[in-house]
Amino acid sequence: MNKHITRGLLLAALLAGTHNVFAENITMNVTTTQAAPVGLQQLIDRHFAIWNNTDAAERAKAFAGVYTSDFFVADPGGLNEGAERVNAAISHVQSQHPGFRFTPAPVEWNHGIARVTWGYGPKENPVQVRGEDIFTVSHGKLSSARVFLSQ
Repeated sequence: MNKHITRGLLLAALLAGTHNVFAENITMNVTTTQAAPVGLQQLIDRHFAIWNNTDAAERAKAFAGVYTSDFFVADPGGLNEGAERVNAAISHVQSQHPGFRFTPAPVEWNHGIARVTWGYGPKENPVQVRGEDIFTVSHGKLSSARVFLSQ
């Protein structure tokens, strides 16, 4: 059976509450993650270094090495497209939370999408706020970040 059909049947069964019927008859050996591209963790680390840097001019200089020219950040507060707007958004976040820093977990990779969970807070409580970023990568640079807040 085609693995896409198998996943669809399993999802339909779970949604219908009949997972026991299908679970006995379907074996799934589908790998949902891949090894991350070489250098992705370093790219993500540089992204968070930018977001933790309080000097807007220094951040602006680092953008070209990390982000595509059409990079955007979509978060609960809105959509920020391009280096100037993203840099302004970083300044805004930092002004609301002086002394806070992002503390990211290692990057996870799944077929072209990178995910990073993180904490944000002061030194005494580095996970005061928790969240998750979903990144797309293009030509070795980050092309988008979608931010989800947990707290």
